[in-house]
Amino acid sequence: MAREGLRTLVVGKKVLTEEQYTGFETRLRQARLSVTDREEQVAGVISSLEEGLQLLCLTGVEDQLQSDVRPTLELLRNAGIRVRPQLWSPKVHFLLS
Repeated sequence: MAREGLRTLVVGKKVLTEEQYTGFETRLRQARLSVTDREEQVAGVISSLEEGLQLLCLTGVEDQLQSDVRPTLELLRNAGIRVRPQLWSPKVHFLLS
């Protein structure tokens, strides 16, 4: 789907026991209170919950760019501002090439 310029959306589910949920909630709370590497710790806890999901739906959504994206990106580039296309859709990457 990505090769066709579609943004992939996946919907899944996972049934947790009360004990599993409580453990997740505790680890997430601790990660959110961390003073070092908070974002990485939170992402790790959430990632652990995303393993073993049952796939419910897979869909592709057309993600059209706004009409003024190309001129805006060119202005940024001409101003010496580095643009990181890997953070955006493949279509933006195509516009920069």
